[in-house]
Amino acid sequence: MNDRTKLVDGVFTSIYKKYDLMNDIISLGYHRIIKRRALMCCQSGNLLDLAAGTGDLAIYFRKLFGENNKITLADPNSEMLDYAKIRLEKISINKNIEFVTTYAENLPFDNNSFDNVTIGFGLRNFTDRPKAFAEIFRVLKENGKLIIIDFSKPVIPIINTLNTFYLNNIVPLFAKIITGNISEYRYLAKSISEHPSQSKIIKMMETAGFINSRYENKLNGIIAVHFGEK
Repeated sequence: MNDRTKLVDGVFTSIYKKYDLMNDIISLGYHRIIKRRALMCCQSGNLLDLAAGTGDLAIYFRKLFGENNKITLADPNSEMLDYAKIRLEKISINKNIEFVTTYAENLPFDNNSFDNVTIGFGLRNFTDRPKAFAEIFRVLKENGKLIIIDFSKPVIPIINTLNTFYLNNIVPLFAKIITGNISEYRYLAKSISEHPSQSKIIKMMETAGFINSRYENKLNGIIAVHFGEK
């Protein structure tokens, strides 16, 4: 485990109970709408949700496709997965559900195992994105779909400037008031600012073998949704 991996794991161990609140703060709640709409682009079949967090995408997928389609939630942070399991059980989502503690760069699944792979606000925390994309491509079935949702690069420079100020100054202030925790939120702001641009992510996807790769900007690119097919 390298230094970045240890840092990321430590961050999410500290804030997993506040993870949904964190996304609400950063996106002003809009992430929930984007997740629901993005999941409508999945196909019927099973799902691998990477960096699964507290299980938001699993909930939306289950509502769309029913309980006969298996969902595998994967995350390197066991505390986050335990929290997701409790959350899903409380709303009676407990059939055809699997929880796997793993990194996206080394997936413990057979080739051609999944119809859909999703990543909701987790790609920026991956240590080796090209390796992760290669692994995702490997475990996807032919014609399988990849959907990635994450904070990204605003198109208009003034919006990018305002967004950077918001992330570096306003979000930590909210975090201190609401959670009493600043350092982890400063990391999250940094991870957003250092995240590759929309076009660079497309190039990584295409290098891994994905076809029909594209992205849609939301809120002028503050959030972007990437799509690819095997």
